[in-house]
Parts: sequence; C-alpha cells; structure tokens
Amino acid sequence: MKSYFSTSYKQNENGYIEILLQIIKMMNINASTREVNDFLFEVGVNLGAKHAVKNVDSLSGLHLEINDILTKMGFGVCQIEDADNRVIIKHHDLPVIDDGDFKNKWLQYFSVIMCGLYNSWFRQTGAPVELVCTIKEIIAPADAVFEFKRIK
Repeated sequence: MKSYFSTSYKQNENGYIEILLQIIKMMNINASTREVNDFLFEVGVNLGAKHAVKNVDSLSGLHLEINDILTKMGFGVCQIEDADNRVIIKHHDLPVIDDGDFKNKWLQYFSVIMCGLYNSWFRQTGAPVELVCTIKEIIAPADAVFEFKRIK
C-alpha cells in the first residue's frame, strides 16, 4: 500500500481544464461578459508575471521564449510576425473541451486569458502601455489570431 502512494506519476492537465471550465461557466452565468473578460484578462496577466519571459533582444527571441513557456503550460504554440505598426500572433492548439454547447464561448474566454498573457509578456520586454493585445480572429476548434497594436 505504501508504494502506491509514493509512486510518482504525471498529472493530467485535462482535470485542470475541467476545473477551469466549471469556473468559467459559473462566471458566465453570474457575471456580465465584460466582467468575465476583465477577470480572465487579469488571470492571463498574472500567469504572464508568474511565467515571465527571459530578457530577449529580438522579436524572434521573444517568439522562441514564449513558445517554450506555452509548451510547458500545455497551451499550444504561436507564430509571431512583425506587421509594420502591429504584431500579429497566430496561436495554435489552444486547449479544447468536449462540451459542445460551450465550445465557442470557451474558445473566446480562453483567448481572453491568452491576450492577458501576451500583454504581460510584451510589457516585460518594454512595450509601451498604449500597445494592447486584442483578439483579431478565433478559428475553431483550437486556434486564434491576436494583434498587439496601439489602441486609439
């Protein structure tokens, strides 16, 4: 019996996704969409602070650093492109859920968390507060496109 409890095993991220899904569903019922989005954006910002990027001196270096963190978190990967007056972030393989009725809202809400993460990481590299991460497009079942640009 003792060996059962002392055996190491890899935890399954799906359990954490289920917990997060239930929290977000309850928030969706009990708060406005704006309140939920504001809260989840801050969750992303806090995750970005906890999983900070290392000091990088180029966009390609930041891209590699971010993908390393995303992979460790089980949040997929991204491509980052400089597009003149903005940065385009193409994110692939966001966590998916089996709940057919909530899939679209889940992807939207999880994308808000990712905006907070990206916002935090770009701030850590010295990006000015006038530049903000926004959701440009959500591509079901597990991709999203973000823009990091000046909001007027």
